[in-house]
Amino acid sequence: MHLPKPTEGGDFTPPPAGTFPAICYRFIDLGTQQTTYKGEQKEQHKILLSWELKDEECMMEIEGQMLPMTIHQRFTWSMHEKAVLRKTLESWRGAKFKDSDFGPGGFDVKNLLGKPCLLAIVHATSGDKTYANVSSVLKLAKGMQAGHLVNPTAFLSLERGEFRQEVFDQLSDGLKSAIKKSPEYHDLFRPGAGAETRAVAGRSSIEDDEIPF
Repeated sequence: MHLPKPTEGGDFTPPPAGTFPAICYRFIDLGTQQTTYKGEQKEQHKILLSWELKDEECMMEIEGQMLPMTIHQRFTWSMHEKAVLRKTLESWRGAKFKDSDFGPGGFDVKNLLGKPCLLAIVHATSGDKTYANVSSVLKLAKGMQAGHLVNPTAFLSLERGEFRQEVFDQLSDGLKSAIKKSPEYHDLFRPGAGAETRAVAGRSSIEDDEIPF
């Protein structure tokens, strides 16, 4: 698969605010979702990125084990020059995309899995709840290490030939319910439906060891 409410719900302790090393462990294609902006409803193709936070301050006890906290962010699936996803990926890799990075043969988003970064997290409150949101994703500073992933990597594409049922089955009920409502999910199981390519970007053509992906 190629390039073209911010956190998951739940009564969990949010990660602390601050800047922390992190590793991306999950890319989930959510398909086209209904969104509301300034009172106007619209349909937008969304994806979800998940990171594991690699800092002692971001550890918590779960069933008797000290495990790293995670954070999740939804993005509109767009590589427009003003799109948040494009700006985020360019900030993360420390380099702008070139025309050759887009479309088939360009940058493959699977390359994001396992890649380290520096995440800036801010808090927002709604009623009596506090939410943690990703405010920026930066390239890891030279010499800084993020360590190793604890969570298994997961990649879900809603394109025919790339969809993996076993990955879908491991998602939360909330994510599965949202994805099942998307037209992309329904197209996967529609007899005779052709494979539609929603590629926006593929394997990077930039040969530079300083660029993480």
